Amino acid sequence: MAAINLVLFHFTHVYHVKYGFTTPLGWQWPFGAYGVMMFLMLSGFVNSMSLMRRGDPTDFVAARLIRIVPLFLLVIGANVLLNLCAPLNDHPISTSQLLANLTLMPRVFGFECIDPVMWTLQVEMLFYAVLTVLYCWGGLKHYWVGWGGLLAASLILCPTLDALKATYADTFGFACATAVRQLLVLDYIPMFAIGFLLYMIKTGVGRFRNNVIGIAISVLVFHCIDHGKHNPVATILIIAMVTMAAWGRIPILRLKPFVYISTISYALYLGHNNLGCVLMYAFNRAGVPANLCLAIVIVFSFCLAILITHRIEQPLTLRIRGLYHDYRNGTMRRAIS
Repeated sequence: MAAINLVLFHFTHVYHVKYGFTTPLGWQWPFGAYGVMMFLMLSGFVNSMSLMRRGDPTDFVAARLIRIVPLFLLVIGANVLLNLCAPLNDHPISTSQLLANLTLMPRVFGFECIDPVMWTLQVEMLFYAVLTVLYCWGGLKHYWVGWGGLLAASLILCPTLDALKATYADTFGFACATAVRQLLVLDYIPMFAIGFLLYMIKTGVGRFRNNVIGIAISVLVFHCIDHGKHNPVATILIIAMVTMAAWGRIPILRLKPFVYISTISYALYLGHNNLGCVLMYAFNRAGVPANLCLAIVIVFSFCLAILITHRIEQPLTLRIRGLYHDYRNGTMRRAIS
């Protein structure tokens, strides 16, 4: 659902704002921010489950990198070529920007993502690091200390930096505090915390009442730091939807088409935006009606995601995962002997 939401958001609202249609589309889907919220909550739930079930932070980090990095690097290469096409060629890619993007965290180094949608991948990668550190330091076992500290930092640091930006943006201290804000993903910690606490409720860890209070505190912190950008009612509805999905109470999500979309979601996420914009621009400027352009680009994006998933992502992931397991098994045998 989050993937479908983001595709509609990028191809209707964002495309209209950035490039415009030659003929009116007649409608827009402006709810992309809520798709991101859902994605972050689900990430907090799923990745907490993955790490705590594995019980090995090395295997957890390796599994995430094996899944994410190879396809990401291939898509970055494709985006360099796509950037030569209209309408993307208005913003050429510098060597520094390309190198920063290859780290998966370009904004940490002061550069924008080659594909604007990839900013959430930087947030996700930093969250893996934060989650792993929490696990290693006991912050997931004593989660009121670990997550509580991060929520307190979000509540204090984010609004303070926003208030001081106009006056102190060029100072060293402000830059250091901003780096802490970015590296600890403090703007998004409340969403990840909600997902984690839902997993605690799901597995019966901690008192139910206390976990619900923790979710309420996370919601409060989020709406204290986001400057009114999100509707609190929508936040509650999204939490309810994520909860129902985690407990298997949304039957439609068990239908094969929706299960399959989750399989191709990473390839869809990486491959739809820039290529879709290039195709949309070409078709629309050739006189194809806006809604027909949209339909063509959506169908093409899903077909491409299917092809990439089955022909590139899955074989590559299986191969690298096998090499990693061979390495781990060899290391363990040498340690035993």
